Amino acid sequence: MDVRKLIVQADKIRQEQKITQAEWCRRAGFDEFGKLVSNTFKRGNCKLSVFAQLLKPLGYEIRIVKQEEKE
Repeated sequence: MDVRKLIVQADKIRQEQKITQAEWCRRAGFDEFGKLVSNTFKRGNCKLSVFAQLLKPLGYEIRIVKQEEKE
């Protein structure tokens, strides 16, 4: 899965929770106008630390899971 798809998925979660982009940014500790989220969508990319911080107020986190080896 590429980063753009993860960003879109996080935004869908935000919409389901009926949180505005501005409120999402405030809850994550960023600017109050939602500019960070808007810029992230335009670029289709962001720092992993930023994405992790945006996921927290939605009740999600990033995890690294080892893949099982294919035989």
